[in-house]
Amino acid sequence: MAALPDPLAPPSAAIVAAEEALLRTAGMDVERHEMVANGTRLHYLTCGEGEPLVLLHGRGSAAARFTPVLGRLAQKRRVIALDLPGWGLSGKPAFTGKTAEDALTVWSDGVLALLDEQKIEQADLLGHSMGGFVALGLALAQPERVQRLILVDAAGLGTQIQLDARLFFALGPEKVHRRLGRRFTRFLYAQEQQGGKRRLPGAEKPPLDGPDFDFFRAVMTEEAVIASGAKAFGAWVNLRGVHLSLADRLKELELPVLMIWGNHDALTPYPAALAASRTLRDGKLVTFLGCGHAPFAERPQDFAYVVLTWLDGIYVRSRA
Repeated sequence: MAALPDPLAPPSAAIVAAEEALLRTAGMDVERHEMVANGTRLHYLTCGEGEPLVLLHGRGSAAARFTPVLGRLAQKRRVIALDLPGWGLSGKPAFTGKTAEDALTVWSDGVLALLDEQKIEQADLLGHSMGGFVALGLALAQPERVQRLILVDAAGLGTQIQLDARLFFALGPEKVHRRLGRRFTRFLYAQEQQGGKRRLPGAEKPPLDGPDFDFFRAVMTEEAVIASGAKAFGAWVNLRGVHLSLADRLKELELPVLMIWGNHDALTPYPAALAASRTLRDGKLVTFLGCGHAPFAERPQDFAYVVLTWLDGIYVRSRA
């Protein structure tokens, strides 16, 4: 039996080097930090000054994947981006829970520990994909800690998920990436970066090699994730489907909510976002036409503009 990961063990030299190389492309100095909470080492990034904006990444990702927008957001905000417990450069506690609620608690506790460590009583919270599920769960459980909520192609707003995605998660993405090599990783990376659809005229076409790809590959092949973050994710989403949706609780939210969605998103479908937006008391849906699951990677300048404009209380339109 393989040894369980040590939640206090430092990250590998390879992933540290990959993160450092990626952060050098941010356009400004990004500080790297470590803290220990609930027996787990947590890694996070900070940059900029002003009111805090906390960023939460998706499954199989890490805070540094927000690099395309870190410098832009930091022009007006103090940006704090966390590697959730079990992912990225944070510690990898063995997941011993049984349910999706248990997984959500592990990740939410990491966010609360970060807010406490930074002495932030209430923050604006932005979550992408799985990070959106975490952000929404925290806003519902402890609304006094969240001032405004930004959900970016967020998971957890329904129980429908494509069969190919269920199969991929059931096989274990980290195992698949390790076994099939860089060519397979590059294929999935291209799908993420380009939305898997025809790009609109004028849209930026990101390179499929370089620091972001290298970091993506490093994160997606971390063996310690398998018994930790990936196992927790498997309690929530697996071959049988999605085992916890928060869509029916959206009406409980009294805080302002911005939803940003790519209308070509194949993983967290756009129709679910439309339905969810209609149930919000104080909500706004901004559609990124022609984008897939990661608008902040595909259209970073537009993305940062929408986020900062909305946070300033100014009306924003969907983006062509």
